[in-house]
Amino acid sequence: MRIAAALGLAAVAAAGWAATSKPGQSPGSTSIYSCVDAQGHRLSSDRPIPECLGQDQRMLNRDGTLKAVVPPAQSTEEKERQEAARRQAEQLRLAREAEAKRDRALLARYPDQASHDEARRRALEQANRQIDIAQRRLQELDVDTQALAQERESITTKTVPGALRARIAANEGAVEAQKTILRDQQAEHVRINQQFDAELARLRALWAGAAPGRMGPIPGPSARPASVP
Repeated sequence: MRIAAALGLAAVAAAGWAATSKPGQSPGSTSIYSCVDAQGHRLSSDRPIPECLGQDQRMLNRDGTLKAVVPPAQSTEEKERQEAARRQAEQLRLAREAEAKRDRALLARYPDQASHDEARRRALEQANRQIDIAQRRLQELDVDTQALAQERESITTKTVPGALRARIAANEGAVEAQKTILRDQQAEHVRINQQFDAELARLRALWAGAAPGRMGPIPGPSARPASVP
């Protein structure tokens, strides 16, 4: 009975081919494409059928058995959407690989909190040193500012000598320069602490067994913290 059924399917496929084949089709093709068009007509061909490109097409063997189902042809917009989704997935994969690599490097650099605390201390040491230098220099310049003010007040003429004006301008410029250095180093102090705080939060999760590359990127400190007056 199975042999008879197979022969019957082959006869149906052959009859469908003979009824719906078009000029130029090759009866010697190893596969037959079959579909029902929008008008309800069953079509067959030895190549994808243009009238059915928007729907599934059945690819049959010569004996009428199903070989494969050919999905609808994609439009240009669908291809673009698919390509965009593929690129996005690839970017996500690469980003996760990069994050996992950074996490493993972070764990290797800081196996425990003591090593991380020591690195923070060393990083802050330079900024603290520059802050101290700037503050001491400002104190020295303040003494100079007061002396220059007293010298100017002692002048009885209306015109301030050029040499004194130059010294006053130089003093004011030096004060502004040291204030800028102080603000920058105070902002750097804040930035360093923000960086180490973010690292520590991530490290605590990694030390607890979190998988590298599964927590998203490390939140970076702001590019320039608000200047400290």
